[in-house]
Amino acid sequence: MVYELSNMPWWEAEEKLKESKLVIVPVGATEQHGLHLGLGADWIQAWTFANKVGQKTGRVVLPVLPYGVSGHHKEFPGVMTLTEDTYKRVIFELLTCLDRNGITHVVFVNGHGGNTPALIAAAKDARDEYGMLCSMCDWWTAWEHRKIFGQGFEAHGGYAETAFMLVSRPEAVKMEHAVLSPTKRLDDDIEITRAGKGVFKDGYVWIPLKTADVSDTGSMTESGPDEEPGTRDYSMITLEFAEKLMSEYVEWIADFVNEFEDFKVPEIHISKEKAMKEIR
Repeated sequence: MVYELSNMPWWEAEEKLKESKLVIVPVGATEQHGLHLGLGADWIQAWTFANKVGQKTGRVVLPVLPYGVSGHHKEFPGVMTLTEDTYKRVIFELLTCLDRNGITHVVFVNGHGGNTPALIAAAKDARDEYGMLCSMCDWWTAWEHRKIFGQGFEAHGGYAETAFMLVSRPEAVKMEHAVLSPTKRLDDDIEITRAGKGVFKDGYVWIPLKTADVSDTGSMTESGPDEEPGTRDYSMITLEFAEKLMSEYVEWIADFVNEFEDFKVPEIHISKEKAMKEIR
């Protein structure tokens, strides 16, 4: 089954893009993920997810965008970053190209949380300009209430991300250096749970910080700095576990892609009379 745009000559791309009005766009970042994961973790995972979904659904998969909005990680060597304005412009111009090819629905398979605001902003512009419908699938928000061996699913460089990398590119995983890294305690009353997010009296607040402000290793794998700081235990993240988790997530995205292709919104007709009639 042909699904990667990179492998198609233009005439084949023309035929394939007429079969479905939906494409899959993997996006990620090149940034640090602690002591044990390669700098390409975010884009490598996104590329793997997208390819597996392409295999299952037959939808066209675009080449991965390996750079993202990673300025909050820039103190660590090897990090490559774009500004949010640049990233938004790049994404919008890609959506413009897709509109020119008759695409109406786009699923971004996103590997990096720093990309999300710019992706949403570009998607809103594409909705206004072209009537295009876009969706962002982030693995950490898809199952944000899920725990893996007691650890938050979204932990940067944590159990879930390590598992996905074991399946995606095992040579980029150095398990001998995997360590649960505590988030630093910066204030007695405001508990920072990750760069940018904190807890104050059981309520959440946003405090934009640099990763280096709260972590020496670059990973943030403990939601609270008082929970066994510095312990080392990734032994439960086996290849068997990783393959099962990957399969489950890919199945979820594939089901969403199939559903989203038929997702429609009605034409907008705003009037006081219509609104009053709807609520009666």
